[in-house]
Amino acid sequence: MKAFAAFILSGPVQAAVVVLAASMLPLLAVVGAGALALVTLRGGLARGVVPALLAGGVLAALHMATLGTPEPAVVMALELWLPVLLLAEVLRRTVSLPLTVLVWMGLGAVVVAGFHAVVPDPVAYWRQLLEPLLDHLGGGAPLDPNAQAFFEEELLPAMTGLWGLSLMGMVLGGLFLGRWWQAVLFNPGGFRAEFYALDLGRGTAVVVAVVWVVSVFTGPGLLYDLAGVLAAGFILQALSMTHALVAARRWSVGWLVAVYVVMPLLFRPMALVGIGDALFDWRGRLAGRNRDA
Repeated sequence: MKAFAAFILSGPVQAAVVVLAASMLPLLAVVGAGALALVTLRGGLARGVVPALLAGGVLAALHMATLGTPEPAVVMALELWLPVLLLAEVLRRTVSLPLTVLVWMGLGAVVVAGFHAVVPDPVAYWRQLLEPLLDHLGGGAPLDPNAQAFFEEELLPAMTGLWGLSLMGMVLGGLFLGRWWQAVLFNPGGFRAEFYALDLGRGTAVVVAVVWVVSVFTGPGLLYDLAGVLAAGFILQALSMTHALVAARRWSVGWLVAVYVVMPLLFRPMALVGIGDALFDWRGRLAGRNRDA
């Protein structure tokens, strides 16, 4: 992995090759984003933009030749590469992971708010996209009443928030991968210490908690979706707390495995754990130290 990271930093063409190759396979897109993050973290935004432009130009040409449109390349550049470049530059300049995560949360909120501003009826928008897919997967057979109720009452109203969270997850994955590669090359163990100490602060926790509580009463809509993407930051803090406690208490790695397995099923409780840690320094108390000491 160290040799691979060194190859990415050996020149803009080499970095562009990695970005382009990774972008050809959707499951590896985060690797390409990580390469852009690494170049930006090491050399600044101007250096990171060069391989993005090189890879983006070739990718757009390939899509134009095969699909008749460069749209997939443009979408990837706007939804993944651009936010990764911006966040990597923020992290490079501030050397503050908490501040960078707050900017990440803010970008997610802007994307979701922008979607609501552009799409007057999100439920209808997602219905027209998903219903043909469900018909295809089900061979044209209608959904049973329970599945139809879940689709209409649970899935469709939540789709905007889930879409925003999926974009945020890819962006964060690319940023963290680049930061880890940077640590492997120049500061072994540095990313681990940085992540273990992640604390978004009491003020942020209070704001997100208030938005979340109000959204419960307003129901599905803009505020509800904003609460979901903002809560993602405290999912991250809960994971940071778990990693830090496992290391400090020398607990079995099985604790980490269990947390990552249940995380998608317990999104809200995990976010509450992160908010609680920010408010009451649970990791410090459980690890035998106190943030206020």
